[in-house]
Amino acid sequence: MQAIVEVVLPVFGLILCGYFLARSPVLSEEGAKGLTGFVFYVAIPALLFRTVVRGIKTEQLDFTIVYAYFTGAAVIFAVAMVIGRLLFRRSFAEQALMGMTSVFGNTVMLGLPLIYMAFGEAGVVPVSLIVAFHSTILITATTILLELSRGQRRGYGVIIATALTALLRNPVILALLAGFAWVATGLTLPTVADRFITLLSGAAAPCALAALGASLAAYRLGGDLRESAVVVGLKLLAMPAVVWLLCTWVFPIDPLWAAVAAIIAAQPVGANVFILAQQYDTYTARSASAVLISTILSVLVLALMIARLAPETVG
Repeated sequence: MQAIVEVVLPVFGLILCGYFLARSPVLSEEGAKGLTGFVFYVAIPALLFRTVVRGIKTEQLDFTIVYAYFTGAAVIFAVAMVIGRLLFRRSFAEQALMGMTSVFGNTVMLGLPLIYMAFGEAGVVPVSLIVAFHSTILITATTILLELSRGQRRGYGVIIATALTALLRNPVILALLAGFAWVATGLTLPTVADRFITLLSGAAAPCALAALGASLAAYRLGGDLRESAVVVGLKLLAMPAVVWLLCTWVFPIDPLWAAVAAIIAAQPVGANVFILAQQYDTYTARSASAVLISTILSVLVLALMIARLAPETVG
């Protein structure tokens, strides 16, 4: 109960603040986009850079969490596609987007701030490893499947090259690389720079959560809600269960890292699913519903998971 009161309620309280501000004249659509840009390109990279510079060593990085997480994602993705084919009779393109909706979480705007508030800086490194590969792997795989459904209009090389270019431009990747590069110099940050980055880092969590709430104001329920319910169940329940089993039994890792992986796996559906669906003019209404429904229901799921896992892994 203490974890729910101290971590989860403030998190979703900030999301609600952002939502109601976006529904009022106070925060315009352009203002919300600007806030999101500040979070993604400035505040969160500052948090990651500071975490690395303050004592994370390269030997502490355990990429086993990446194998476990994305193995779990692949399993759930495949299950979702099979369900889409057999139960809902969806086209191959719709199956691909149903798979992505079942595994693509809101790792940056909700997951990272939530983990930071629940586990402190100790949780930032494992979540950063997942976030670093999250969009690149899942969006690339889904895009390849969508192009296959259209008769491969673009070559795989173009798709992969585009993904790698995006990876190298990703502020999360750049912040981590910059942090390790600074550590390699053996220098300490000047006091002024350290205080500046600390101030920016402090803005990451509250601004990210408010920006997430503002973005939710644009979503509406639509499409087959039964299908959305299945997808949300896979995302909020099945995926964290599979990832937890993989992290504790198949690819055993540090308990704190396993807890972080499971909680990140339980994040609600990320907005990039809806954006990709719009680009291919497929699955838009159902993906929008999944984003909205999963975010609402994740309050309970994440509260229970943090209450169960955080006390076990944080002394």
